[in-house]
Amino acid sequence: MNEQIAKEINSILNLPSELLNDFLNKLKPVRINKGDYFLKEGDLCRNIALLTKGAFYSYYQKDGNDIIEDFCLEGCFLADYPAFINNAAAKKNFKALENTHLHTISKKELDEFYLSNPAYERAGRLIAENLFTSWEAKLRDNIFLSPTERYKKLIKNRPDILQRVPQYLIASFLNITPQYLSQIRKKMIY
Repeated sequence: MNEQIAKEINSILNLPSELLNDFLNKLKPVRINKGDYFLKEGDLCRNIALLTKGAFYSYYQKDGNDIIEDFCLEGCFLADYPAFINNAAAKKNFKALENTHLHTISKKELDEFYLSNPAYERAGRLIAENLFTSWEAKLRDNIFLSPTERYKKLIKNRPDILQRVPQYLIASFLNITPQYLSQIRKKMIY
């Protein structure tokens, strides 16, 4: 596994090196090709994955339209987290934007880690808190920021997305049309 990704993850988890290595060694490698899915709506969400190479986007389906929830690049965890913790069917989809490498762990194996050492349980809590604060920040931004402000924030905080994600998906993520995103971008250039 990429050493840099392990370092980034441990900046959140703060596990002693031997516990981090035990956890990383338990993960199972999976490759998913561009255009294929890690998880589809309706599938039982049995695993959580760490993305070590490539890019995904998560989305919901509504009236035949894809509503983009987020983008996931290297170092990010993928799961329909409520479905994962409740052993339920997924409500969203994860589709690969590029050929990808994932490392997965099942709910059962993760629960065993939590029981084996309080440091693992704390790490799980930190991941859940990180997911929650990210979701809450996006909701807050959609309420309080204009589309232009949301786009500027995306450029500032996640510039790599602009190079790896098609504009129509970025527009959906910002909750605007591709045409409106084009107008925003033109205004920013001039």
